[in-house]
Amino acid sequence: MTASEIGESTVGVEIGGTFTDLVWLRPDGTIKVGKVPSTPRAIHQAVIDGVAEAEIPLSSVGQFAHGSTVATNTLLTRRGAACGLITTKGFRDLLEIGNSARTGSIYRILYRKAVPPVPRNMVVEVAERTNAQGAVEEQLDLDAAWSDIQPLISRGAESIAICLLHAYKNPKNEIALRDLIEARAPGISVFCSHQVSPEFREFERAMTTSVNAYVAPVVSDYVGALDTALRYGHYNGVLRIMQSNGGVMPASAAAENAVRMLLSGPAAGVRAGIWFARRNQIDDIITLDMGGTSTDVAIAPGSFARMVPEISVDELPIRTAAIDISTVGAGGGSIAFIDSGGFLAVGPQSAGALPGPACYDRGGHFPTVTDAQVVSGLLRPRNFFGGKMVLREDLANQALATLGLGSAVAEAADAVVRVINANMASAVRLVSTSRGIDPREFTLVAIGGGGPLHGALVGEELGMRKVLVPWCPGLASAFGLLIADVVIDIVRTELRSLNDETMSQGSAKEILEQCRKTAAENGMEEGTYSVQTGLDLRYQGQAFELTIWCDYNSTAGEIREQFEALHAERYGYRRAALPVEVVNLRARVVKAAKVDVTASYDRSAKGERAESRIRCKGNWMTAQFLARDMLAPGDVLPGPAIVEEPTSTTFVPPGWTARCLQSGDLLLESDNA
Repeated sequence: MTASEIGESTVGVEIGGTFTDLVWLRPDGTIKVGKVPSTPRAIHQAVIDGVAEAEIPLSSVGQFAHGSTVATNTLLTRRGAACGLITTKGFRDLLEIGNSARTGSIYRILYRKAVPPVPRNMVVEVAERTNAQGAVEEQLDLDAAWSDIQPLISRGAESIAICLLHAYKNPKNEIALRDLIEARAPGISVFCSHQVSPEFREFERAMTTSVNAYVAPVVSDYVGALDTALRYGHYNGVLRIMQSNGGVMPASAAAENAVRMLLSGPAAGVRAGIWFARRNQIDDIITLDMGGTSTDVAIAPGSFARMVPEISVDELPIRTAAIDISTVGAGGGSIAFIDSGGFLAVGPQSAGALPGPACYDRGGHFPTVTDAQVVSGLLRPRNFFGGKMVLREDLANQALATLGLGSAVAEAADAVVRVINANMASAVRLVSTSRGIDPREFTLVAIGGGGPLHGALVGEELGMRKVLVPWCPGLASAFGLLIADVVIDIVRTELRSLNDETMSQGSAKEILEQCRKTAAENGMEEGTYSVQTGLDLRYQGQAFELTIWCDYNSTAGEIREQFEALHAERYGYRRAALPVEVVNLRARVVKAAKVDVTASYDRSAKGERAESRIRCKGNWMTAQFLARDMLAPGDVLPGPAIVEEPTSTTFVPPGWTARCLQSGDLLLESDNA
């Protein structure tokens, strides 16, 4: 069904660190795009600016989907709400003690754990106890509990997280505390662990619930401001927010589920990359999404994104279903510097949107990747951003000269580009070779403002032979929002052995019933959605588990074989003699998007071919420059060549050839393929 058949249009808007991207599918089936600078001081304003620039009549829009880094940035910058935590007596130091994990810091002698979002003086204990089987061993005294909770309110708590021992098995006491606070302190937001993260592992559950309480008020204010602005512009539909799992949820649920937004923008990019791969009959892909601040990488064998039950943000474990994404501080605004050892390094520090790279002429003076691209000749100053933004090559030269890498600034620029390519290649290895997967058999899907410029060079470093550059790559995340399904993840802990008897027990039926109830609460009628089911499994004695998506009607033997195959792929071995345990039951309610995007890239054949000198891999060479819309299906473009378009720039290095596919997407292939 196209937008014209349902009589309404659809909009996707994604806010990045430097630019805010918009894709508008109009009722006649055509697509209009927009790209405006992000507005860090009033984040939602960039969305309104994009709508105004694209001249979108909001009254005709049936669905408005949005992706944002608000939740992530709130946590990273520690600018969340004043938050309190209520836990079971004896567990006050749960967040402080944490676990033994030292992600990325095992050799740091002066290592310090990440600061939890709730300080110790904002954690209180209540006398109660529920055992691992869900039986209440110590009843909750509400009057005594209120005496314990009042200090949090007097200290200015704006939100409160509740995480009681084994509440995932029996939430009775959490519900009682929530009702108590809502009755006696109605202005305070309350979040319960059995709703936010109903899984075992007390530390991870408490941290996830605390993070949710910490960022939720900020997310709620932001979403509320955006929704109000859209309503003022006569939008009457449902505002949908992208989640980390690659699906959207209603904005009304965003505040209660703020942790689900932590990978909002990157997940939308992966969703788009998969869609573009499928329409070109490409199965195994790795997405490379390079923006102004970072690069996000994800692997999708068979064009299905890998999912993980836990993510880490600022070394804090967050238990929420998410696309498996590796992020590295490698973007157009990443700052180059000489480290303490005298070596050139790039990122993760970024010049951001303001002041931005030196060549933006907004007050920035640090040398960045974008400055290096300009000095190397890969970006033509007057053609950047479709000519809407002229770059200052002189300022880029001045910035790069501060690195002190010799008299030839172009050599410094080339070195910066090579370092950033190596950084991105390392991110690709994290999702591929480090997990036993050979990336050479995959196609790299280069998206984002900078992905197509570096995609082939990164692929070359990894031995990859094909790079897909889709239509309008700089707006891929916004496009992913346009086509995203509604997805709701449900999980419940059930520790037991895997066998045919346990698979026939009532828990599977209960979680399916919960899916039907949740779908109804979100306005989905039966028959309009599908349910996917899975299990978290491990060998007996293991500390962590793998997620297997399977039919609950399968035999235990079939499920075990699926688990062991994944275990062997991930870790290189099987243990046939060991029992397998079920840890969690998982389910996903999926309602497919109503739109079927068939519009292709607008090829107007305008523009002229030109030649210019560029610096690449230590050598000067002459490259062709041409506009993207000059390429028609079947056209072949040998490298070195640079294809320019308003949202991105594609570099075809020497030894590579670009072919325009029937879809209008570009497939870059190594001549050694």
